[in-house]
Amino acid sequence: MKNQYYGFELKDMIRQFITAFNSIVINRYNKNKDVVDQLKVGFYYGPKERALQDIVNKAQSLRLPTIAVHYTSISRDADRVFNKIPGFYFSKSPTVSGGSIDSDLLKTPIPINIGISMSIMTKFQTDMDQILSNFVPYNNPYIIISWKVPSSQNLASDLEIRTEVLWDGQLSLDYPVEVSGTQPARIIANTNFTIKGWLFKGYSEDVKNIFVIDQDYIPVNTFEYS
Repeated sequence: MKNQYYGFELKDMIRQFITAFNSIVINRYNKNKDVVDQLKVGFYYGPKERALQDIVNKAQSLRLPTIAVHYTSISRDADRVFNKIPGFYFSKSPTVSGGSIDSDLLKTPIPINIGISMSIMTKFQTDMDQILSNFVPYNNPYIIISWKVPSSQNLASDLEIRTEVLWDGQLSLDYPVEVSGTQPARIIANTNFTIKGWLFKGYSEDVKNIFVIDQDYIPVNTFEYS
């Protein structure tokens, strides 16, 4: 652990997660139910309590709808630990006549489960209904995000990683039951996801010395212990 390593895996996974949901739009309809306008839903990284403080504009009104996303937990996934093999060699170039395969050792990454909390905040019930209809049918109960082995692993070409994003299937709704005259009304839906990702070990080209210890053994027919 003396060699500090940071491959941006956590940052990449949360960005991939947000990107997967970042195409949510809300339609505005006229009385004939024709679409007359569209509104893209904004994302905020952080707890909903922090978001509600930060997304207030100069007119002191909330810029809704907004979706707040943040980590809630990170844990080692024992179900995806298959063995203690230190890694595997990845071929960088094909074998040539009279030569050998040029390869790199990819150390076995650590499987982790990343808990994600998502809070959807809207002003109108119709906006909430549309947002839920945007993502719920496609998370039944998971989606797959694709990213690549961090470049810090020094591989000659990219290796794809397919990571499962598991939805817990639950949505809790909070309505403004008691509000003051100055507090804006808002509806909040809370739900949770688990990203089944990986954390990588640092790449090192250091080769340790191999020491040979010479030892002579003399067979005897007696053994004394004192």
